[in-house]
Amino acid sequence: MTAAKSRLVSIRKSDLDSLEATVETLENERVMDQLEKSEQDIQKGKVRNVREFLKEL
Repeated sequence: MTAAKSRLVSIRKSDLDSLEATVETLENERVMDQLEKSEQDIQKGKVRNVREFLKEL
C-alpha cells in the first residue's frame, strides 16, 4: 500500500458549500432515518401524485 499524496485542489465556493451541506445531511441521523423511511415507502408503493396531493391542501 502506498502513502497518500497531498494535493492542492481548487473548486468554486458554491461547489464547496454544496459538498459541506451534503456532508452535514449525511451526518444527521434524523434526516437519514427519514430518507430511509421514504425510500421504503416508495418501494412499497406508498406514493401519491403531486397534483392529487396539492388538491387535498
